[in-house]
Amino acid sequence: MARQQQAQLTPKQQALRDLEDARASLAFHASHAVEEWSPKALFTRSVEKHRALWIGAAAVAGMAALKAIWPVRGTQRHAEGSLSGVERSGLFALLLSPLLALARKSVMNYGTQLFETYLRQKISPNVPDSEAV
Repeated sequence: MARQQQAQLTPKQQALRDLEDARASLAFHASHAVEEWSPKALFTRSVEKHRALWIGAAAVAGMAALKAIWPVRGTQRHAEGSLSGVERSGLFALLLSPLLALARKSVMNYGTQLFETYLRQKISPNVPDSEAV
């Protein structure tokens, strides 16, 4: 039945119908793109995909905020024998250096893996990661 109606349409009417269908499809895809590329959606996907990096960045930002709130004071030793601000910072850095080295290594491994995946997708987008060498 629909074939008979299309056969009865003039080429101009057929072109107008195709144009209307294309506009409807474009409107659907444009609204989908607006939803997918909104800042909220991008941020949500980024947090879900890179959870460890966001946690690490939050920890670094928290440490920086604490450092800004409690500034380092003089280098004198207190009367009761406790460590001063500078000595505490050095001790804190000494204790944190192995953790930072481990974090640096983890971040570099994760970044390398992410970059390799990106390159594989750009070089051969039709080959799945399991088949790529």
